[in-house]
Amino acid sequence: MNKLLNRSFFLTLTVIVGSAGRSSAQNSSGDVPSPISLTEVWQKVTANSKVVTIRELELLQSKEAVQHAAAGRLPDISLDGEYAKLSNLPQYTNGILHQATLYPIAHTTYNLGASVYFNLYNGGHTSRNIESIRIGSKIKEQQRNLSASEMKLLAAAYYLDILRSRAFEGLLMQDISEQNKVLVQIKTIYKNGVVLKSDVLRAELKLSKQQLEVEQIRNDISIASQKISLLTGQDEATQIEPLEPFLPDTLQLAVYETLVRKGLSTAPEINISTAEQKLTELQLKDVKAKTLPHIGLFANYAYSYPQGRFYPYVLSLYGLGMVGVKASVPLSSFFKNRHKVNSAALAVKKAGIEHLNTEDNIKNQLKEAYLRLQEDLNRIKVAKTNMIQAAENLRIVKNSYLNQTSLITDYLDADVQLLQSKFDLSAARIAAQLHYYQLQKIIGAF
Repeated sequence: MNKLLNRSFFLTLTVIVGSAGRSSAQNSSGDVPSPISLTEVWQKVTANSKVVTIRELELLQSKEAVQHAAAGRLPDISLDGEYAKLSNLPQYTNGILHQATLYPIAHTTYNLGASVYFNLYNGGHTSRNIESIRIGSKIKEQQRNLSASEMKLLAAAYYLDILRSRAFEGLLMQDISEQNKVLVQIKTIYKNGVVLKSDVLRAELKLSKQQLEVEQIRNDISIASQKISLLTGQDEATQIEPLEPFLPDTLQLAVYETLVRKGLSTAPEINISTAEQKLTELQLKDVKAKTLPHIGLFANYAYSYPQGRFYPYVLSLYGLGMVGVKASVPLSSFFKNRHKVNSAALAVKKAGIEHLNTEDNIKNQLKEAYLRLQEDLNRIKVAKTNMIQAAENLRIVKNSYLNQTSLITDYLDADVQLLQSKFDLSAARIAAQLHYYQLQKIIGAF
């Protein structure tokens, strides 16, 4: 029995959990359970999960970065001003060791002006920068979607854990009720001297163990409820009561090849990998463009004092403006850029291999989840048959024991076998449901 209740459910989705019944009893904290469907849990997770919220803020940041990059097409405009006091101008005509001759100068100087530069051509860097940041924003969006699906799957695991625990609680309470009736019968025939005291003690021991298991299950429900509550942004004391029924025992799934095709086109991991490939290709183009010329229009105008730029110098305010074309060719890039281009080309090759590796991982995950789901569906069929056979076996052994033709251990073993067959059926149903959700998450439909 303890082996049955010692389950391990994990985020990597090989959890073995129980069944879908619910108990109407209140939890140990005395709070009234909050009935909620799995769909509602997913909605709350998407809206309130801290992990998803972080990804959403990162996405908003990336969108702002796209707008900032697009603003790079606008001209650069600056307004400059300067005000200063000048020292005297000593001139050492006979060397610094001799007395200097001081010349009178204007000790106040200032200027105020504006300048504009408009890029005409810079090797396509601006366009590629905008496209790179836009691709980065798409990656953030896919990461947000991936985090949302992971949190929804985690919430589903917690939700099914509560569903399993409710089912186990119901099965145990039903068996405890039945065993109490049998205990009364055993005590009656013990008083008549038909059975031994050890039979009564064994029956009572089994009941006490089951009571402890019920307490453990109720604690498990409280723990899973807190996890869902925190995941969905609710008060941690909120007790969750599942409303979802089991999925059908005969799930209609697409063939494996169809799931693979869909997964390789819509899975968030694939979309992220594809975007990262495009990003490295753009970076390679940008590195290669380092040798291209930069051409732009410029204009500036400034008021200055004094006029000391052109001869003759005049102690008066003057204005001067310029308009023209500015061009530059980074000649050093022709010999400095070679290794950087090689590095960027290797990054493109690496991204291609990583994409293929991501496809392999998707295929592996799909294959495992698909086959495990098939196992679960077959296990459901076997568990149904075993439960019918165990029920009949218990009926026969119980009658034999009450008629003193079998031992108390035979009866207790038969009862455990029936309870285990019920647990097995519940576990297979829940495992099938979780593996089904896992498949949906892998192909990007979750």
